[in-house]
Amino acid sequence: MNRNLVKTASLIISGVMMTLTLAACSGSPSTSANPYASVDPSTSASASVSPPTSQSPETSQSPQTPEASTSDSSGTRTVQTAKGEVEIPASPSRIADASGVSDILYILGIKPEATADSDAYDYTKFPVYLEKELAGSKIIGYPMMDTVDIEGVLSVEPDLIIINPRQEKAYEQLSAIATTIVIEPNVNDWRSDLRMVAAIFDKNDAAEAYIADYDKRVKEIGAKIKAANGEAATYFSFLTGGDKYYLFTGAAYGDILYNDMGLAAPEKLPEQDSITLPVATLEGLSEINADYMIILASEEDKAALTGSSVFNSLEAMKNDHVIWLTQSPYFNQAYSTYGKGKLIDEIETMLTAK
Repeated sequence: MNRNLVKTASLIISGVMMTLTLAACSGSPSTSANPYASVDPSTSASASVSPPTSQSPETSQSPQTPEASTSDSSGTRTVQTAKGEVEIPASPSRIADASGVSDILYILGIKPEATADSDAYDYTKFPVYLEKELAGSKIIGYPMMDTVDIEGVLSVEPDLIIINPRQEKAYEQLSAIATTIVIEPNVNDWRSDLRMVAAIFDKNDAAEAYIADYDKRVKEIGAKIKAANGEAATYFSFLTGGDKYYLFTGAAYGDILYNDMGLAAPEKLPEQDSITLPVATLEGLSEINADYMIILASEEDKAALTGSSVFNSLEAMKNDHVIWLTQSPYFNQAYSTYGKGKLIDEIETMLTAK
């Protein structure tokens, strides 16, 4: 690909009113003259590896960071956070998590009383891959929003509150309710997020076991897909947004397909060098032209694509090697530490059945 076609520009839109119809995002970068730009998934979309180990979620844990953790007779621990060392309860029993790591808490055997791990397309409900896991937890927002439902937090009477830097303007209010810590998740590195949260709650062994299980299973799935479709087959995934297409190259599906499963990428796939997703026009998609495609699309966008002669000329379309997924829950699920575990099994079925 001509590298001049690749442009790194961040799509800045409000995280407060995200219902993700990316086609309607007023801050979308222009791609009319350049088929590639980029978009930040953390501010634009409804963003799971096996289920947690045999332990069931519990409400009393012993937080501890291995790097710098101390405890005293008052029943507290000092842990490392994005704001430095903070003293937290040694055994918090009522956690309110607005940071977006409730799926990780569940992996570690902790069920929060309140959570912001809601569906990015409908903040009043959980994404389907977390419906059972977080049932009963009160929804207090969405992690990419800069606000938190303060009354909702108050209602669960927390003894520990977790937020991310985007929500720091609520830090003083929340700190008046209960001990509040700020953590900084890395949307493109779920393993580091899992280890970070595990360190706070002294669950390092559980985190490493989860990672080991995921890595083992995902490699086995990659091998099965290669056996079914051939070693040389190429794979590609993108999210639709009207006449722009957000490419999963180094994150989410790209991370799963290429880094985790070891599947081949198309030669002309642009690189992702930051949190932002490269953006392509239809002409850009035609240059990539993979053997298999996983597409996250609205019904309207799907109809537009399948009605395009350019799109129908792609190898995957001609050979019936296209998997269509709904944007919700499949965008966020590919970024979710817990959601990935469920997703890789679905991907195995999708790609070995074609």
